[in-house]
Amino acid sequence: MLQKNRKSWIGKAWLFGLLTIFLVVTGCSAASPSSSTPAEQKTEQAVPQEKQELAFQDSAGTAITVKLPVERVVVLNRNTAEAIKLLGAEQYVLATGDTTVKNNPYLGFDSKPDVGETKQINLEQIISLKPQIVFAYTNRPDKTLEEKLEPAGIKVVRMNNYLPEQMDEELKLLGKIFDKSDKADEFLAWKHSIEKLLADRVAGIKEEDKKQVLALSAGFLNTNGGYRIFPSQSLDGKPGVGEGYATILAGGKDAADLQWNPAEASTTIMVDEEYVLKRNPEVITLHGTWLGGYNVKDTKPFEEALRHIMSTTSVSRLKAGQSKDIYFFYTNFVGSDKRYIGNLQLAKYLYPDKFQDIDPEQYAKEYFEKWLGVPYQGIWHYSFKDVQ
Repeated sequence: MLQKNRKSWIGKAWLFGLLTIFLVVTGCSAASPSSSTPAEQKTEQAVPQEKQELAFQDSAGTAITVKLPVERVVVLNRNTAEAIKLLGAEQYVLATGDTTVKNNPYLGFDSKPDVGETKQINLEQIISLKPQIVFAYTNRPDKTLEEKLEPAGIKVVRMNNYLPEQMDEELKLLGKIFDKSDKADEFLAWKHSIEKLLADRVAGIKEEDKKQVLALSAGFLNTNGGYRIFPSQSLDGKPGVGEGYATILAGGKDAADLQWNPAEASTTIMVDEEYVLKRNPEVITLHGTWLGGYNVKDTKPFEEALRHIMSTTSVSRLKAGQSKDIYFFYTNFVGSDKRYIGNLQLAKYLYPDKFQDIDPEQYAKEYFEKWLGVPYQGIWHYSFKDVQ
Protein backbone atom coordinates (compact mmCIF):
# COMPACT_ATOMS: atom_id res chain seq x y z
CA MET A 1 0.00 0.00 0.00
CA LEU A 2 2.85 2.31 0.91
CA GLN A 3 4.66 1.41 -2.34
CA LYS A 4 1.54 2.17 -4.34
CA ASN A 5 1.06 5.57 -2.66
CA ARG A 6 4.72 6.36 -3.19
CA LYS A 7 4.44 5.65 -6.92
CA SER A 8 1.32 7.76 -7.09
CA TRP A 9 3.07 10.67 -5.34
CA ILE A 10 6.10 10.46 -7.67
CA GLY A 11 3.80 10.49 -10.70
CA LYS A 12 1.98 13.56 -9.45
CA ALA A 13 5.26 15.35 -8.69
CA TRP A 14 6.55 14.60 -12.18
CA LEU A 15 3.34 15.91 -13.70
CA PHE A 16 3.46 19.06 -11.54
CA GLY A 17 7.04 19.76 -12.61
CA LEU A 18 6.22 19.36 -16.26
CA LEU A 19 3.25 21.73 -15.92
CA THR A 20 5.43 24.31 -14.14
CA ILE A 21 8.02 24.26 -16.94
CA PHE A 22 5.24 24.69 -19.52
CA LEU A 23 3.76 27.66 -17.67
CA VAL A 24 7.17 29.34 -17.28
CA VAL A 25 7.93 28.99 -21.00
CA THR A 26 4.46 30.22 -21.96
CA GLY A 27 4.70 33.15 -19.54
CA CYS A 28 8.05 34.24 -20.94
CA SER A 29 6.63 34.12 -24.44
CA ALA A 30 3.61 36.23 -23.44
CA ALA A 31 5.78 38.77 -21.61
CA SER A 32 7.77 39.54 -24.77
CA PRO A 33 5.76 41.09 -27.61
CA SER A 34 8.31 39.97 -30.19
CA SER A 35 10.27 36.74 -30.05
CA SER A 36 12.35 37.62 -33.13
CA THR A 37 16.09 38.11 -32.87
CA PRO A 38 17.69 41.57 -33.28
CA ALA A 39 18.74 40.60 -36.82
CA GLU A 40 15.17 39.57 -37.64
CA GLN A 41 13.81 42.84 -36.19
CA LYS A 42 16.24 44.86 -38.33
CA THR A 43 15.07 43.00 -41.43
CA GLU A 44 11.45 43.78 -40.61
CA GLN A 45 12.20 47.48 -40.17
CA ALA A 46 14.04 47.62 -43.48
CA VAL A 47 10.97 46.57 -45.46
CA PRO A 48 10.03 49.79 -47.38
CA GLN A 49 6.54 51.12 -46.91
CA GLU A 50 4.46 51.81 -50.00
CA LYS A 51 4.80 55.44 -51.15
CA GLN A 52 1.82 57.68 -50.58
CA GLU A 53 -0.02 59.14 -53.55
CA LEU A 54 -1.69 62.50 -54.09
CA ALA A 55 -4.56 62.65 -56.56
CA PHE A 56 -5.76 66.04 -57.78
CA GLN A 57 -6.99 68.04 -60.76
CA ASP A 58 -4.70 70.75 -62.09
CA SER A 59 -5.86 74.15 -63.37
CA ALA A 60 -6.18 72.79 -66.90
CA GLY A 61 -8.73 70.26 -65.63
CA THR A 62 -6.43 67.25 -65.97
CA ALA A 63 -6.70 64.46 -63.38
CA ILE A 64 -3.23 63.68 -62.05
CA THR A 65 -1.79 61.30 -59.45
CA VAL A 66 1.75 61.76 -58.13
CA LYS A 67 3.88 59.72 -55.77
CA LEU A 68 4.92 61.44 -52.56
CA PRO A 69 7.27 62.84 -51.49
CA VAL A 70 7.90 65.14 -54.48
CA GLU A 71 11.55 66.21 -54.41
CA ARG A 72 12.51 66.69 -58.08
CA VAL A 73 10.72 69.28 -60.24
CA VAL A 74 11.34 71.51 -63.26
CA VAL A 75 9.43 74.79 -63.44
CA LEU A 76 8.48 76.37 -66.80
CA ASN A 77 6.36 79.01 -65.10
CA ARG A 78 8.08 81.85 -63.23
CA ASN A 79 4.96 82.53 -61.16
CA THR A 80 4.96 78.95 -59.92
CA ALA A 81 8.71 79.21 -59.31
CA GLU A 82 8.02 82.16 -57.00
CA ALA A 83 5.20 80.30 -55.23
CA ILE A 84 7.53 77.36 -54.59
CA LYS A 85 10.17 79.71 -53.17
CA LEU A 86 7.52 81.36 -50.99
CA LEU A 87 6.59 77.97 -49.52
CA GLY A 88 10.22 77.17 -48.74
CA ALA A 89 10.46 74.28 -51.22
CA GLU A 90 13.01 75.80 -53.60
CA GLN A 91 15.54 73.03 -52.85
CA TYR A 92 13.43 70.65 -54.94
CA VAL A 93 13.72 72.74 -58.13
CA LEU A 94 16.17 71.16 -60.59
CA ALA A 95 15.81 73.74 -63.39
CA THR A 96 13.65 76.66 -64.51
CA GLY A 97 12.46 78.22 -67.76
CA ASP A 98 10.12 81.00 -68.97
CA THR A 99 12.51 83.92 -68.19
CA THR A 100 12.45 83.05 -64.48
CA VAL A 101 16.08 84.00 -63.95
CA LYS A 102 15.77 87.20 -66.02
CA ASN A 103 12.55 88.58 -64.55
CA ASN A 104 12.65 87.03 -61.06
CA PRO A 105 16.37 87.21 -60.21
CA TYR A 106 15.68 87.40 -56.46
CA LEU A 107 14.44 83.79 -56.39
CA GLY A 108 18.01 82.47 -56.45
CA PHE A 109 17.61 79.99 -59.32
CA ASP A 110 20.40 81.50 -61.46
CA SER A 111 22.78 78.64 -60.58
CA LYS A 112 20.36 76.01 -61.91
CA PRO A 113 19.93 75.03 -65.58
CA ASP A 114 17.66 77.19 -67.75
CA VAL A 115 15.68 74.90 -70.07
CA GLY A 116 14.48 77.74 -72.31
CA GLU A 117 11.53 80.00 -72.99
CA THR A 118 8.05 78.85 -73.95
CA LYS A 119 8.69 78.26 -77.66
CA GLN A 120 12.21 76.91 -77.20
CA ILE A 121 11.93 74.39 -74.38
CA ASN A 122 14.78 71.87 -74.30
CA LEU A 123 12.79 68.67 -73.78
CA GLU A 124 15.86 66.43 -73.96
CA GLN A 125 17.49 68.35 -71.12
CA ILE A 126 14.34 68.09 -69.01
CA ILE A 127 14.15 64.32 -69.53
CA SER A 128 17.83 63.95 -68.60
CA LEU A 129 17.17 65.67 -65.25
CA LYS A 130 14.58 62.98 -64.37
CA PRO A 131 12.07 65.23 -62.57
CA GLN A 132 8.91 63.83 -61.03
CA ILE A 133 6.90 66.86 -62.12
CA VAL A 134 7.22 69.64 -64.71
CA PHE A 135 5.14 72.72 -63.90
CA ALA A 136 3.81 74.77 -66.84
CA TYR A 137 1.14 77.39 -67.58
CA THR A 138 -2.31 76.19 -68.62
CA ASN A 139 -2.02 77.83 -72.06
CA ARG A 140 1.67 77.27 -72.84
CA PRO A 141 3.72 75.38 -73.94
CA ASP A 142 1.36 73.28 -76.07
CA LYS A 143 0.46 69.62 -75.54
CA THR A 144 3.75 68.51 -77.07
CA LEU A 145 5.02 68.81 -73.52
CA GLU A 146 2.78 65.97 -72.31
CA GLU A 147 3.37 63.91 -75.45
CA LYS A 148 7.13 63.92 -74.93
CA LEU A 149 7.43 63.84 -71.14
CA GLU A 150 4.69 61.49 -69.96
CA PRO A 151 6.14 58.41 -71.77
CA ALA A 152 9.29 59.09 -69.73
CA GLY A 153 7.26 58.89 -66.52
CA ILE A 154 7.25 62.66 -65.95
CA LYS A 155 4.00 64.30 -64.84
CA VAL A 156 3.05 67.66 -66.37
CA VAL A 157 1.11 69.84 -63.93
CA ARG A 158 -0.42 72.98 -65.41
CA MET A 159 -1.17 75.91 -63.14
CA ASN A 160 -0.83 79.68 -63.49
CA ASN A 161 -0.30 81.20 -60.04
CA TYR A 162 -1.27 84.65 -61.29
CA LEU A 163 -4.97 84.59 -62.24
CA PRO A 164 -7.15 86.07 -59.44
CA GLU A 165 -9.68 83.26 -59.22
CA GLN A 166 -7.06 80.49 -59.21
CA MET A 167 -4.15 81.70 -57.09
CA ASP A 168 -5.35 80.62 -53.66
CA GLU A 169 -6.30 77.09 -54.66
CA GLU A 170 -3.11 76.66 -56.66
CA LEU A 171 -0.98 77.67 -53.68
CA LYS A 172 -2.89 75.22 -51.48
CA LEU A 173 -2.23 72.48 -54.04
CA LEU A 174 1.48 73.28 -54.06
CA GLY A 175 1.37 73.09 -50.28
CA LYS A 176 0.03 69.54 -50.51
CA ILE A 177 2.52 68.52 -53.19
CA PHE A 178 5.53 69.73 -51.18
CA ASP A 179 4.13 69.04 -47.69
CA LYS A 180 3.96 72.78 -46.96
CA SER A 181 0.24 73.21 -46.28
CA ASP A 182 0.76 75.09 -43.01
CA LYS A 183 3.00 77.65 -44.74
CA ALA A 184 0.46 78.07 -47.54
CA ASP A 185 -2.37 78.70 -45.08
CA GLU A 186 -0.28 81.19 -43.10
CA PHE A 187 0.62 83.16 -46.22
CA LEU A 188 -2.94 83.20 -47.55
CA ALA A 189 -4.22 84.62 -44.26
CA TRP A 190 -1.71 87.49 -44.63
CA LYS A 191 -2.66 88.03 -48.28
CA HIS A 192 -6.38 88.03 -47.52
CA SER A 193 -5.92 90.69 -44.83
CA ILE A 194 -4.48 93.05 -47.47
CA GLU A 195 -7.25 92.24 -49.94
CA LYS A 196 -9.87 92.93 -47.27
CA LEU A 197 -8.27 96.27 -46.44
CA LEU A 198 -8.54 97.31 -50.08
CA ALA A 199 -12.08 95.99 -50.55
CA ASP A 200 -13.32 97.79 -47.44
CA ARG A 201 -11.82 101.11 -48.55
CA VAL A 202 -13.25 101.09 -52.10
CA ALA A 203 -16.66 99.66 -51.14
CA GLY A 204 -18.16 103.09 -50.54
CA ILE A 205 -17.13 104.67 -53.85
CA LYS A 206 -20.20 105.62 -55.88
CA GLU A 207 -20.41 104.36 -59.45
CA GLU A 208 -20.39 107.89 -60.86
CA ASP A 209 -17.25 108.71 -58.88
CA LYS A 210 -15.21 105.76 -60.11
CA LYS A 211 -12.26 106.61 -62.36
CA GLN A 212 -12.28 105.23 -65.90
CA VAL A 213 -9.06 103.31 -66.44
CA LEU A 214 -7.51 101.74 -69.53
CA ALA A 215 -4.86 99.06 -68.91
CA LEU A 216 -2.33 98.96 -71.76
CA SER A 217 0.78 96.98 -72.62
CA ALA A 218 3.73 99.33 -72.13
CA GLY A 219 5.71 97.57 -74.83
CA PHE A 220 3.00 97.90 -77.49
CA LEU A 221 1.88 101.53 -77.66
CA ASN A 222 0.89 102.71 -81.14
CA THR A 223 2.89 99.88 -82.69
CA ASN A 224 1.71 99.60 -86.30
CA GLY A 225 -1.12 101.95 -85.38
CA GLY A 226 -2.45 99.72 -82.61
CA TYR A 227 -2.60 99.28 -78.85
CA ARG A 228 -2.82 96.15 -76.73
CA ILE A 229 -5.40 96.21 -73.94
CA PHE A 230 -5.59 93.99 -70.86
CA PRO A 231 -9.33 93.18 -70.46
CA SER A 232 -10.92 93.12 -67.00
CA GLN A 233 -13.37 90.34 -67.99
CA SER A 234 -13.20 86.89 -69.55
CA LEU A 235 -15.62 85.43 -72.07
CA ASP A 236 -17.24 83.31 -69.36
CA GLY A 237 -17.98 86.36 -67.21
CA LYS A 238 -15.17 85.61 -64.78
CA PRO A 239 -12.38 88.07 -63.91
CA GLY A 240 -10.11 88.78 -66.84
CA VAL A 241 -6.39 89.31 -67.05
CA GLY A 242 -4.74 90.54 -63.85
CA GLU A 243 -3.62 93.89 -65.27
CA GLY A 244 -7.16 94.67 -66.39
CA TYR A 245 -8.99 93.26 -63.39
CA ALA A 246 -6.78 95.37 -61.12
CA THR A 247 -8.84 98.36 -62.23
CA ILE A 248 -11.99 96.80 -60.75
CA LEU A 249 -10.32 95.72 -57.51
CA ALA A 250 -8.84 99.20 -57.04
CA GLY A 251 -12.28 100.79 -57.26
CA GLY A 252 -12.12 101.94 -60.88
CA LYS A 253 -14.10 101.23 -64.06
CA ASP A 254 -12.68 99.54 -67.14
CA ALA A 255 -12.75 102.05 -69.99
CA ALA A 256 -12.70 99.14 -72.47
CA ASP A 257 -15.57 96.76 -73.18
CA LEU A 258 -13.50 93.76 -74.22
CA GLN A 259 -13.52 90.15 -73.03
CA TRP A 260 -10.50 87.89 -72.88
CA ASN A 261 -10.44 84.30 -74.09
CA PRO A 262 -8.43 82.26 -71.52
CA ALA A 263 -7.59 79.72 -74.23
CA GLU A 264 -5.49 82.30 -76.05
CA ALA A 265 -1.76 82.44 -75.42
CA SER A 266 -1.79 86.25 -75.40
CA THR A 267 -3.22 88.07 -72.39
CA THR A 268 -3.98 91.22 -74.41
CA ILE A 269 -6.41 92.20 -77.17
CA MET A 270 -5.26 94.34 -80.08
CA VAL A 271 -7.27 97.50 -80.86
CA ASP A 272 -6.69 100.41 -83.22
CA GLU A 273 -6.00 104.03 -82.37
CA GLU A 274 -9.59 105.07 -83.04
CA TYR A 275 -10.86 102.70 -80.34
CA VAL A 276 -8.55 104.22 -77.73
CA LEU A 277 -9.46 107.79 -78.70
CA LYS A 278 -13.16 106.99 -78.52
CA ARG A 279 -12.81 105.46 -75.04
CA ASN A 280 -10.76 108.46 -73.87
CA PRO A 281 -9.88 107.14 -70.39
CA GLU A 282 -9.25 109.36 -67.38
CA VAL A 283 -6.39 107.13 -66.26
CA ILE A 284 -3.94 104.89 -68.11
CA THR A 285 -2.01 102.08 -66.47
CA LEU A 286 0.99 100.75 -68.37
CA HIS A 287 2.22 97.23 -67.72
CA GLY A 288 5.34 95.36 -68.73
CA THR A 289 8.73 94.03 -67.72
CA TRP A 290 10.96 96.27 -69.83
CA LEU A 291 10.88 99.07 -67.24
CA GLY A 292 11.50 98.58 -63.55
CA GLY A 293 12.24 95.40 -61.67
CA TYR A 294 14.28 94.11 -58.76
CA ASN A 295 17.68 95.44 -59.80
CA VAL A 296 16.52 98.85 -61.07
CA LYS A 297 17.33 102.01 -59.10
CA ASP A 298 17.35 104.83 -61.67
CA THR A 299 14.06 106.59 -62.59
CA LYS A 300 15.45 108.29 -65.72
CA PRO A 301 14.28 105.49 -68.07
CA PHE A 302 10.72 106.11 -66.83
CA GLU A 303 10.99 109.83 -67.57
CA GLU A 304 12.36 109.16 -71.04
CA ALA A 305 9.60 106.63 -71.70
CA LEU A 306 6.88 109.16 -70.85
CA ARG A 307 8.37 111.81 -73.13
CA HIS A 308 8.56 109.24 -75.93
CA ILE A 309 4.95 108.14 -75.35
CA MET A 310 3.65 111.72 -75.32
CA SER A 311 5.48 112.62 -78.54
CA THR A 312 4.87 109.49 -80.63
CA THR A 313 1.42 108.20 -79.63
CA SER A 314 -2.12 109.54 -79.30
CA VAL A 315 -1.92 109.31 -75.49
CA SER A 316 -1.32 113.07 -75.36
CA ARG A 317 -4.81 113.59 -76.83
CA LEU A 318 -6.51 111.59 -74.07
CA LYS A 319 -7.78 112.90 -70.73
CA ALA A 320 -5.19 110.72 -69.01
CA GLY A 321 -2.38 112.20 -71.09
CA GLN A 322 -3.46 115.77 -70.48
CA SER A 323 -3.66 115.28 -66.71
CA LYS A 324 -0.60 112.97 -66.65
CA ASP A 325 -2.67 110.35 -64.83
CA ILE A 326 -0.43 107.63 -66.25
CA TYR A 327 1.00 104.96 -63.98
CA PHE A 328 3.50 102.25 -64.80
CA PHE A 329 3.48 98.89 -63.03
CA TYR A 330 5.98 96.10 -63.35
CA THR A 331 3.91 93.12 -64.50
CA ASN A 332 4.24 91.01 -61.37
CA PHE A 333 3.02 93.82 -59.15
CA VAL A 334 -0.46 94.25 -60.62
CA GLY A 335 -0.99 91.66 -63.31
CA SER A 336 0.52 88.73 -61.52
CA ASP A 337 1.41 87.12 -58.21
CA LYS A 338 1.85 90.32 -56.14
CA ARG A 339 -1.31 91.99 -57.39
CA TYR A 340 -2.85 92.42 -53.94
CA ILE A 341 0.01 94.84 -53.13
CA GLY A 342 0.00 96.51 -56.55
CA ASN A 343 -3.78 96.90 -56.46
CA LEU A 344 -3.46 98.74 -53.17
CA GLN A 345 -0.90 101.07 -54.77
CA LEU A 346 -3.16 101.62 -57.79
CA ALA A 347 -6.08 102.47 -55.50
CA LYS A 348 -3.88 105.01 -53.73
CA TYR A 349 -3.01 106.58 -57.10
CA LEU A 350 -6.71 106.74 -58.06
CA TYR A 351 -8.05 107.91 -54.70
CA PRO A 352 -5.16 109.43 -52.69
CA ASP A 353 -7.46 110.91 -50.03
CA LYS A 354 -9.02 107.53 -49.23
CA PHE A 355 -5.62 105.86 -48.82
CA GLN A 356 -3.64 108.67 -47.24
CA ASP A 357 -2.78 106.57 -44.18
CA ILE A 358 -1.83 103.44 -46.15
CA ASP A 359 1.74 102.71 -47.29
CA PRO A 360 1.71 99.84 -49.83
CA GLU A 361 5.52 99.84 -49.81
CA GLN A 362 5.49 98.39 -46.29
CA TYR A 363 3.53 95.37 -47.53
CA ALA A 364 5.94 94.97 -50.45
CA LYS A 365 8.88 95.03 -48.06
CA GLU A 366 7.23 92.44 -45.83
CA TYR A 367 6.53 90.19 -48.82
CA PHE A 368 10.13 90.11 -49.97
CA GLU A 369 11.82 90.00 -46.59
CA LYS A 370 9.46 87.78 -44.58
CA TRP A 371 7.99 85.46 -47.18
CA LEU A 372 10.76 85.22 -49.77
CA GLY A 373 13.62 85.82 -47.36
CA VAL A 374 15.42 88.31 -49.63
CA PRO A 375 16.15 92.06 -49.31
CA TYR A 376 13.49 94.43 -50.66
CA GLN A 377 14.69 96.65 -53.48
CA GLY A 378 13.91 97.80 -57.02
CA ILE A 379 11.30 99.97 -58.74
CA TRP A 380 7.94 98.24 -59.15
CA HIS A 381 5.66 101.16 -60.03
CA TYR A 382 6.03 104.76 -61.14
CA SER A 383 3.72 107.79 -61.40
CA PHE A 384 4.33 109.93 -64.46
CA LYS A 385 2.97 112.86 -62.48
CA ASP A 386 6.44 112.89 -60.92
CA VAL A 387 8.02 113.72 -64.29
CA GLN A 388 8.72 117.46 -64.62
